[in-house]
Amino acid sequence: MSMPQKLKLMIPGPIEVSPEVLVAISQPVQPHYGAPWTAFYNETATILKDLVKTQGSMFIMPGSGSVAIDACLGSAFATGEKILIGINGFFGDRLGTIAESYGIKVVPVIAPWGEALTAEDFINAFSQNPEAKGAAIVHLETSTTILNPIEEIGEEIKKRGGFFFVDAVSSLGGVEIRMDEWGIDFLASASQKCLGAPPGLAPCAVGTHGWEVVDRYNDQPHGWYSNLRTWRKYEKEWGDWHPTPVTMSSNNLAALRVGLDQLLAEGVEKRLARYQQLAMRLREGLRRLGFKLYTPDEKMVPILTAAWAPDGVSSLEILDHLAQNYHIKISSGLGDLREKIFRIGTMSPVVGESDVDEVLDALSTFRK
Repeated sequence: MSMPQKLKLMIPGPIEVSPEVLVAISQPVQPHYGAPWTAFYNETATILKDLVKTQGSMFIMPGSGSVAIDACLGSAFATGEKILIGINGFFGDRLGTIAESYGIKVVPVIAPWGEALTAEDFINAFSQNPEAKGAAIVHLETSTTILNPIEEIGEEIKKRGGFFFVDAVSSLGGVEIRMDEWGIDFLASASQKCLGAPPGLAPCAVGTHGWEVVDRYNDQPHGWYSNLRTWRKYEKEWGDWHPTPVTMSSNNLAALRVGLDQLLAEGVEKRLARYQQLAMRLREGLRRLGFKLYTPDEKMVPILTAAWAPDGVSSLEILDHLAQNYHIKISSGLGDLREKIFRIGTMSPVVGESDVDEVLDALSTFRK
């Protein structure tokens, strides 16, 4: 059985990766223990810590970003506790689903799809639910391209003594994050978005105060694989030769390391500025073609753009046109927006102006 036809990926992940990343993942398999491996793993975790700007812990978990989300929510909150969850899109709603699977009582803090959550939303929610232990929010809500203001929200959560989880699956490496400075106790991300690597790994950061939260209870552990206590135990007891409790995806880690090294070589600030320029080039081109953007520029993140399909047209028709005729993959909307909008990702480090122009040229040939 052959793989599906190769498509240029202009979606919100997985992304196009560099040739060097592909070389790294195709090398002979390395064992996930021993002194050389442990040094390599620890160096990579340190790079990720520096990227999120934390003095806390960093674990690299095999799996999708969801395993890190699961680990943070399941380890931080006990069954029966109340949590505020920001919901202004598909993935905010999923945070609620994950929390409820642990018996956590979810208080939804809701904003309309296409609008950002605000600090005021959480101030009001805390005033009505003073017993809430903390809050969780998606940084970049890829279903709507909205970037939520985690710095301002985190400040209000800390004022009220709550702890704070951020889903940075799609934002880490594409927009600025200052975990410790912004009062973030737990953070989850993934390898296949702005970190420039294939799917398969989930960075999971725990701040110093985050461990105080985890250690409140010793009698309510949630699971084993995604229990942060498990990861800490093996880091402490086996950390000189086997730094993780499970078999690490060694080739994936090698690929992630190359992606991170390329990010550092370019410079984080330069890459973020380049993403901003690419996004504006794309959006200006979409406007010239007559497409209406889903949200104005000031509300959109610089690594993802959404636009409305023309009246009477399903966005799925546009996706099919680009895939069948130009071998370009873009995304539809999610939920109620599935056939109403299309989304174009520019979060790959190897995407440039020519790729954006290629997408625009393909879209210019679409006819109702």
